[in-house]
Amino acid sequence: MDSAASYVRKQAVVTGLVNVVVNPLLAWAGKRGTSFVPLWSADGIVVDIALTAIILSVLVSWFSAAGVRRALRAGLDATTADAPQAGRWLARLPSGTWSLGLSLGVAAAAVSVLAIWVLHLLGVSGLSTGWFLVLKAVYGGVLGYLVARWVMVRQLSATRTAQLPRSNNAGR
Repeated sequence: MDSAASYVRKQAVVTGLVNVVVNPLLAWAGKRGTSFVPLWSADGIVVDIALTAIILSVLVSWFSAAGVRRALRAGLDATTADAPQAGRWLARLPSGTWSLGLSLGVAAAAVSVLAIWVLHLLGVSGLSTGWFLVLKAVYGGVLGYLVARWVMVRQLSATRTAQLPRSNNAGR
């Protein structure tokens, strides 16, 4: 079996690549026949990106956490020295699959809305459908990778903490 670090890296890359394909396909299905996607409207970029952030994060969290549980049952060791550890900010997020995914999704949506607002301030009013699909591919891939990685690291860290002997856990 792979090391925990290798497992996280491979699964996060696969998740990112799946989202590079899936997100623009879904966007194309919803936007085909249009030539321009405005930043601010009910069917504009800001709404699409914010919804993508939340939905993608919750789904990726659910699938990634389930994958970690399967890998742990199959023998993945979360206690090795090379196992990735959750940093302070990640360790403070909820450990539940849905609440972790929702937390990451809301945070990603907020950051995305701010980025789109900056584009608006720079005079961008929207994107051609082609460029919008490129945006969705890049955004979906990067967000899918990050959320998958953070969820797996959070789950492995929680498992490692639970598996430590009580004497090492006494001061926590």
